Amino acid sequence: MYKTCQKLLDKADIEAAYEIVQKSELKVRRTPCILVREENASGTACQLFTELDNFNQQTWSKVYLKCENLQNTGSFKIRGVATQFAAAMGQLTAEDLQMVTMSAGNYGKSYAYAANSLGLSATVLMPDTAPANRAEMLQSFGLQVERMPSAQLMDGVNRHEAEGKVFMHPFDDINLIAGHGSLGMEILKDVPEVDAIVVCCGGGGLLAGVATAVKLFKPNCKVFGVEPETACSMQKSLEEGEAVKMPSAKSVAAGLAPPFAGVNAFKHVSKYCDGVVTVTENEIKDAAKAAFSNGLVVEPSGAAALAAFMTNKIEKIEDDQTLVIVLTGGNVSPQELQNLF
Repeated sequence: MYKTCQKLLDKADIEAAYEIVQKSELKVRRTPCILVREENASGTACQLFTELDNFNQQTWSKVYLKCENLQNTGSFKIRGVATQFAAAMGQLTAEDLQMVTMSAGNYGKSYAYAANSLGLSATVLMPDTAPANRAEMLQSFGLQVERMPSAQLMDGVNRHEAEGKVFMHPFDDINLIAGHGSLGMEILKDVPEVDAIVVCCGGGGLLAGVATAVKLFKPNCKVFGVEPETACSMQKSLEEGEAVKMPSAKSVAAGLAPPFAGVNAFKHVSKYCDGVVTVTENEIKDAAKAAFSNGLVVEPSGAAALAAFMTNKIEKIEDDQTLVIVLTGGNVSPQELQNLF
């Protein structure tokens, strides 16, 4: 099923995907945009992060958090899964559809939840370095889990495809990217005056979907991606003009460190995104800690956009007033949180 797209997503594609997400059996939530700072204070902002002297040094008039850490399955991934699965089920019956993917993170959890909810046969391949509890979590949804060295994952996918399974790409499927656009559509509806949106970026699927949706429906709104310094495949792709591989990618934000940027994602990001900035490992940790100290459980991968804001890395011109920061996920264990502190 996965293939390189021949044309970019258009308004009709984004609107159709948004409708699928809204009506999905997978119970995708319309997560809140929380106003956390308002410089011309009218009493409507909840005033989180008041303990941080460096919060909003650029003096944005309004700062919102789009809280995908409150999403079903704990991350934004369920949005793309809803449209990805709908497309697959439009081609094959539930009895004939057998799927395979590779993931040890948030995509795997959403994929497992969706397969279980819809009664579909599904297999997950994961690196043997992933914690055992990740495999146990996926198996609890009734999935087949195979562990293998990371270098063998694509060979494993190819083997399953040869047996008739459909490969569900974890971040570069065009239907998945369209589904992620629903997040951008919600922001435009909930914060219509938004001037800039900041999104975490790993393989690029979310950034591609959000940037495409936003630019198609509000071209003057800027969209920025944020990657770890140690896993900046999309930034390098933009510099080199093509999707690049980065096998050395590694970060405390593991979900933002795939070994390559998605080809379909890159095509959309290169056209619609206003730029990608990077943050350090400590900056990511500090952002996740700040969120937790203010009652928000955000995994390191979900905190990169907040980290970029807290360190003044988002370009702001004089006319910019309203910023939305996307917190992409909250799937973090108590032990992982403890390691941050």
